[in-house]
Amino acid sequence: MFESRVYNRIGLAGRFLRNCISRLGRATSRIHSATARNLAITVLMASLSAAGQTLTTLYNFGSNPHDGADPLAGVVFDKAGNLVGAAAIGGGPGRGTVFQLSPPGTPGGPWTETTLKRFHKNPDGAFPECRLIVTSTGELVGTTFAGGTNDGGIAFALVPPAVPGDPWKKQVLHNFGSFPGDAVNPNAGLLADGPVYYGVGSGGANFSGAVFQLTPPPRRGVPWTETVLYSFAERFSGDAAIPSSELIMDKKGNLYGTALLGGANDVGAVFELSPPVVAGGPWTEKVLFSFNGTDGSSPFGRLLRDASGTLYGTTSGGGAGEAGTVFQLAPPATTGEPWTETVLYSFSGGADGSSPTGGVVMNKQGRLFGTAQHGGNGGPRISGGVVFALDPPTQSGGPWTETVLYAFGGPDGFSPSSLLTLKNGKLYGTTDQGGVFGTGTVFVLKP
Repeated sequence: MFESRVYNRIGLAGRFLRNCISRLGRATSRIHSATARNLAITVLMASLSAAGQTLTTLYNFGSNPHDGADPLAGVVFDKAGNLVGAAAIGGGPGRGTVFQLSPPGTPGGPWTETTLKRFHKNPDGAFPECRLIVTSTGELVGTTFAGGTNDGGIAFALVPPAVPGDPWKKQVLHNFGSFPGDAVNPNAGLLADGPVYYGVGSGGANFSGAVFQLTPPPRRGVPWTETVLYSFAERFSGDAAIPSSELIMDKKGNLYGTALLGGANDVGAVFELSPPVVAGGPWTEKVLFSFNGTDGSSPFGRLLRDASGTLYGTTSGGGAGEAGTVFQLAPPATTGEPWTETVLYSFSGGADGSSPTGGVVMNKQGRLFGTAQHGGNGGPRISGGVVFALDPPTQSGGPWTETVLYAFGGPDGFSPSSLLTLKNGKLYGTTDQGGVFGTGTVFVLKP
């Protein structure tokens, strides 16, 4: 219980500190705006030349006092071709926003940002750190880390207006912390399976985290039903602890995710949660792999599952260079046998990047793309993180090859921590710091 409270307090304290820093950065930017813009152009051009890639900043957060800041989780496309995402802080009250970026009417023109929701004090939500879901009806679904009636965070839906230009309406799907053993402080987005949503949070019966399910009501206006599917066991029991990523699902309905701590060595694990054989029965959890530090530690970011059932992911620490890894976890040929982990790449913490926390995406050729929060060489003595690619070996069993596609330098963004969105050969993502105003950016990179 004590450890869970410390974990949550650290998260909130970190967000408060980032908020203060962001506000200071915005104030400094207003005083030195001309200098900042000139520096941005200089460093950006140097970075473009050095990296040999084409990166375009679509939006700099902090351009006005009511703008969001610290977009941690990346962006996704809606059906109209707009990019939508969440900013963890800012928005005037400082508790975060949901934003939309609309493409220019003329190629090469600026994208237009619209703030769809500003989170306020309780019982409203606060600090959205989630990757949004776009439903078939255009609703945006996500979570907030805090706020709500219990200050344990909420799951929400933003409903688009019937008349364009009118405000979006927020619907609270669940106030976390509503009962003993409930999940609290969700720091990841939700997984949609039809009308049902799955997610993770800290809390749970043993204060080591929980997996939950949200089921819609038979009609609008009636509360959603939340069910805790699994509460992770107490720390140091060998079970996973403190789930740290969005869930993914296979065709059989099994859920897969990562945990920041726990496992056999208490440095993180990959787990599987299987639905009950008989409706209404308990779900069954299994630790598929426990990290030991040399093969990675503290896994962050959503897993990727290929057609063969192999999982790919990132650890924020550990590995040969102690700066994080990209790993592969292959299922056994015989049911019940252990899964096989392979470290595809260990970051050194230098020009190749360090601390990957967003997971990876894969193109049709089997190439992996991801972000690393730190490292790189975006300019003299500047290590603002990188976008990287990993190419599979030409011969079976050979090493994967890492290529730094772009190294950030500060005014063009700093600390890319999000899962990338791959569309039409382009990579879309966010930096949660840096940019012209120091409070984060949205970018597109064409490898």
